[in-house]
Amino acid sequence: MLKGTLTIIACLVLISFSIQNVHAIASVSWQFPSPNVLCGYDGNVTPFLLPGTIHFTVNDPTLAGNSKTDTINVRVTSGADPTGIPMTIAEQGDTGIFTNSGMIFTNGTGTFPIGSSITVGIYDSNPPTFNTNSTAIDQIISGPESVISGVQIFSTTDNVNGIFLNLTETGPNTGIFTNKFMLTSGPSVNGSAISVHPGDVVSIQKFDDLSVENILVTPADPAFGAIPVFQHGEFDNINVTYNGITSTTTTTSGPCGGGGGGSGGLIQPGLVADILGGVGGSPYIVSPPSFGGRYYNYSDGLSITQGDNKTVYDIGDYNNEIPKQIMISGHRVSMTFKTFESYNPDGLIHMGLYIMPKDVDMLTTNSLASIEWDRGQPAQIDDKNKLLSNATVSVTSDGKFQYTTFSFTPTKSYDKMSFLARAWNGYLYSTDVRVHDAVDSPKVLKALPAGVVLYDDFGKLQDALENDQYYKPSIMNHIHGTDSVFGSTPSGKVYWLYDTIQHTVTLVISDNDENILTSQKATLEPYKVEQKGDYKFMYFTVQQLNRYDEKQEQTAMEAEAYKAMFYAQLNGLMPKKNW
Repeated sequence: MLKGTLTIIACLVLISFSIQNVHAIASVSWQFPSPNVLCGYDGNVTPFLLPGTIHFTVNDPTLAGNSKTDTINVRVTSGADPTGIPMTIAEQGDTGIFTNSGMIFTNGTGTFPIGSSITVGIYDSNPPTFNTNSTAIDQIISGPESVISGVQIFSTTDNVNGIFLNLTETGPNTGIFTNKFMLTSGPSVNGSAISVHPGDVVSIQKFDDLSVENILVTPADPAFGAIPVFQHGEFDNINVTYNGITSTTTTTSGPCGGGGGGSGGLIQPGLVADILGGVGGSPYIVSPPSFGGRYYNYSDGLSITQGDNKTVYDIGDYNNEIPKQIMISGHRVSMTFKTFESYNPDGLIHMGLYIMPKDVDMLTTNSLASIEWDRGQPAQIDDKNKLLSNATVSVTSDGKFQYTTFSFTPTKSYDKMSFLARAWNGYLYSTDVRVHDAVDSPKVLKALPAGVVLYDDFGKLQDALENDQYYKPSIMNHIHGTDSVFGSTPSGKVYWLYDTIQHTVTLVISDNDENILTSQKATLEPYKVEQKGDYKFMYFTVQQLNRYDEKQEQTAMEAEAYKAMFYAQLNGLMPKKNW
């Protein structure tokens, strides 16, 4: 028996089903075939596809005889996936009986669209079986003449011949063998693509232990489901719930076909898909690596150091936008990724950083350059475009987290690039994160017409209007700032344009990219001047006093004071003075 272990789940044996709520009108029950069919073999050499043979039935008499075909919604859960998956099932005639189209069990993510590129991997455990040369890259050859060591792939569409897939070691003495195949709507191509249609099930089979992994091609029949289950030979309860009624069946990884399905334990579950960020089994056993998202959250998953400046970012999401230009010609940069492994602080065995142009599919084949690290091996640099100078990678651990630092000096500047970071642990669980950078530069305000002043501070605009003796327009009554429109987490801007020539104020509401969402203009009204009487019928021999001319008014007051003192002296009311 070969000891290499494919990164797929063990075949499953349904061994029991639990009781239901006997007091309910409706009932739920499981139906399943013999174990060796579940294991994917019929005793000969023709592999059977697992899906379509495992069913459950819901019997709801209240929906029978109503002269229509009903549909019901159920939820399937497992210990590995307590949230579960919804399924919609159509009634068989008008009988009140509903049977699903099929169910497959997976190691984690089990659904993929047509066009997906899927990576199959085998981790060769000690003592090595396939890793026979520690100084060279070994291969696992698949084919009709090498069925004891190869991998064969079938689909519902191509279920007779299928395709064989060779696997190549990722580096000298890594013990990790991988290759990719595509889900294609065209004909199958041996060694590279399997023909599928929407709703197909694809089965990947490893010949040395007869283990099978199944995946579902989407879009699929809503009555067909794929649910993750526990690995490592542990029991898992699969539950179907309808209107509060639950039926449970129990599975375990086990031998099938006379000794397959987990000889030594299939502890490396998980297909790795380029298009998905993180696949694998249950977080209650061995989980994929974490960059701060998923089951173990932290906000410092990425540190970027440029010169003496270090910036920390949260990359807990699959896609992460950061306002930081990384590729600056001649400026050395270090990108340190912090990863967590639930089962072993030093569980990371592979890390890759792939540099890609903005707005391309995030597939490793589209990368302009890459840096890859495998435990115990020197860094592998792929830089056919000569983008990187003096590229290095180092890995450290603090006993809880691993830190992988990629350092390089860009030879060219790019203000927008994307970076795919991929981590594998010792069980070949994989997680991807994507980082999209951009230049952090403030937006330049558009040139304003002469006499127009922009105010984003309501109080300052109000002071300016009061100083210029204008009443506050009605458009300033309710909106006093960005919070008035967008709340505490603004997704836009509020400002006012004060035209000091045309005497108007315009309220402007825009998004963060300066695209105007709405605007409203108001004409300013000056303060009302107190009306004076009409004295035109009177004849004045002197010029009238302009009460709004402060200098003229002061001069007049001084003149009146002079006259008052003069007449007081003239009448003996004040001592005379030499004028």
